[in-house]
Amino acid sequence: MNREEERLSAEVSADSLLSAVKSFLIESAAPHLEGRDRFNARVAANVLGIIQREQTIRPALQALDQDAATRWLPDIDAGANIIQQLSLALARREIENEPGIFDYLKARQLLVTAINNPKYASRAIAKQRWQSN
Repeated sequence: MNREEERLSAEVSADSLLSAVKSFLIESAAPHLEGRDRFNARVAANVLGIIQREQTIRPALQALDQDAATRWLPDIDAGANIIQQLSLALARREIENEPGIFDYLKARQLLVTAINNPKYASRAIAKQRWQSN
């Protein structure tokens, strides 16, 4: 193995590390644990899965939110919480019945549930209905 190959093999992605720890928890640790410890190992593995999905999906979610801010919050301060500001604008009815707002909210919800619980049965139904419209 030359130096470049050694350097590349030494670089491990965060996703690979998360996968390795998650696999260890599910395949090696949890089967040897009982009760609360087994439960906590499975919860920890699920948390690692959420982190992996969040790292993958976050750029699309941020782009979606930035587009929404550009469209419905043109005067938003840089660094402001876009979701909070959109929620407030909706509550104040400042963007009521705006074309596209429901499409944005549906797309955002699909991304958020893809992070938090992609196997949730209602997510699959919503995805099918919302993406066919």
